[in-house]
Amino acid sequence: MATSNYQRLTRARINQHFAVITATRVSLWLGSDHLLHVENNGFTEIYKRFYFRDIQAFTVLESRRRGIWNAILLVPVAICLVGVMACAFPVRNAAAMFVWALFAALFLVPFAINTIRGPTCNCQLRTAVQTEDLGSLSRVRQTHKVLEKIRPLIAAAQGQLTAEEVAARMQEAAAGINPGRQPEPPAEPPIAS
Repeated sequence: MATSNYQRLTRARINQHFAVITATRVSLWLGSDHLLHVENNGFTEIYKRFYFRDIQAFTVLESRRRGIWNAILLVPVAICLVGVMACAFPVRNAAAMFVWALFAALFLVPFAINTIRGPTCNCQLRTAVQTEDLGSLSRVRQTHKVLEKIRPLIAAAQGQLTAEEVAARMQEAAAGINPGRQPEPPAEPPIAS
């Protein structure tokens, strides 16, 4: 039996994009010199390798997904709590109060889990030829842990720049945008006769 040289960085999770028939599950794996992004829709698997020497940037943007889900989950909780109060005050109906409280708990548990897991984010990996959404990195805390694991591997493959080298490259890039030439004056409009 062959041994796997991969370490799982993220569990397979459903991609954030809307799917009508099948949901694509995505995961991220760590290889010896690359990251492996796996997309599985139940019928096919798509593998994408990103070598450490080719990775240019990771973009992590905090999203509002957690707040939206919490708002969606709080609406039925509020309705259930109103139901509990309605059953408690005029005439105490213990069975109805229990049912309303049970339904409230069914929505409070996912609300609590979503809140505890922390802020959500969208993560992208950029190379010279593509930008790939990493749907398996959906929480800020999890994304930071993964980046802390792979940052030294990327630095080992690409080398580390000093602060002076970064400043020099930024000046070169700025000089390349405006190489010191004067802009041409706008052409004068023709005079109508």
